Amino acid sequence: MRANFEYLLLPKNSSSIFLKSQGPENAPLHYHPNYEMNFVIKGNGTRYVGNNIGDFEEGDLILLAPSVPHRWQNTSRKPHDYSSLVIQWGEDFLGKEWLLTPEFKDIRRLLELSAKGVKFDKYIGKEIKKRQSSLLVLPPFERLVLLLQLLNDLAKSNEFKILCDEEFSLNNDIPNSRIDIVCQFIREKYSEKITLANAAALVNMSEGAFSKFFSQTTKKPVFSFLNEYRTKMARKLLSETDMRANEIGYACGYECLQFFYRQFMKYTECSPQTYRKKAQSQ
Repeated sequence: MRANFEYLLLPKNSSSIFLKSQGPENAPLHYHPNYEMNFVIKGNGTRYVGNNIGDFEEGDLILLAPSVPHRWQNTSRKPHDYSSLVIQWGEDFLGKEWLLTPEFKDIRRLLELSAKGVKFDKYIGKEIKKRQSSLLVLPPFERLVLLLQLLNDLAKSNEFKILCDEEFSLNNDIPNSRIDIVCQFIREKYSEKITLANAAALVNMSEGAFSKFFSQTTKKPVFSFLNEYRTKMARKLLSETDMRANEIGYACGYECLQFFYRQFMKYTECSPQTYRKKAQSQ
């Protein structure tokens, strides 16, 4: 089974991603250049991590290093039968050499083990569940401190098992800095008009060559990638502000509101108004 590369854009004001995933989780096998902590709040099915295949259920907590291919295949397709808390952060989210300091030696050891996938005991997962609300709503700095505390607690625990019998990484397949430049540009300018020409110019490529390069690297066309990110930011605004849906559409770079609604439905499978009601009921 071939793993797809997934480039994840971090929010402007944070070096990490905290999100609650809901609905049937049947994404294809994929990998990305971030660490990932995945806690299953509800649901069960089959988990793929590297060369390990096993069952997952409510309360499972997994830690993965960058580039480890993974997939959670939920057994039920009914709405709201699956939800998980996902936390992702880059290798240098505290600087290039943060893991070399004495204070982080236990966390460094844990993250080295995560190249094989680490599954923690259920009672540790319960501690994550207690803190999930805080992780989702705290301001960026407080959330960062809480993440470091979680990593430290996990690093001091011996209640875990290694999922793979060898390090399973696809580092050689991760794109070079050109894709980083373009994705950073999208992150900073998503609320403005972005054309294929100005994106291609960033990396000194023709529009045709750039379009092919971007699609081969990320497994999706550049404007699909852009619209997916814009709708992600729209979901954030719907959850965290009182802005009207039309205002949010314009704020996320859509000049045509009909197109905004179509793209939101495409990536979220509900209208902005329905999404806001669901988010507020959580």
